[in-house]
Amino acid sequence: MEVTILEELFQKISEVTTVEDVGYHRVEEGRLKPFYKTQTDILGIEKWKTVHGQNPVYVKDTFILREITTKKQPIEIYDTKNDTRSADAFFLFGIDSIMIIPVVREDEVKAIICIASIGKYHQFTKEEMETCSKLADDYLKNQY
Repeated sequence: MEVTILEELFQKISEVTTVEDVGYHRVEEGRLKPFYKTQTDILGIEKWKTVHGQNPVYVKDTFILREITTKKQPIEIYDTKNDTRSADAFFLFGIDSIMIIPVVREDEVKAIICIASIGKYHQFTKEEMETCSKLADDYLKNQY
């Protein structure tokens, strides 16, 4: 996959949501494999990959990932600290609000896009979820 496609997609997602921290994880061997994210002052790419490397996230052990891989629909959490669906990784990265978009190919979730609001809450609207899902489909349709 070309990083330039993700850079363009992430720029559009940030314009729609005003959230700058956007990451792309492949789902391989039952776990998340961090691939690429926006470079921000809050969370840089190297720290993101290092923390994920030290704290692997397995689909079977993570409620929200099981939900996403089953329903194959975007999910948003406004307040990660008070939502029982929250993953441990959200706390490692200081995520306050998150939207997760599954990348589905042949009826299987191959990757997820995480739009993470760090340091402030963000209410992801239905319109934002629909627009970001459509953008992801449009940008990534030829990637698998």
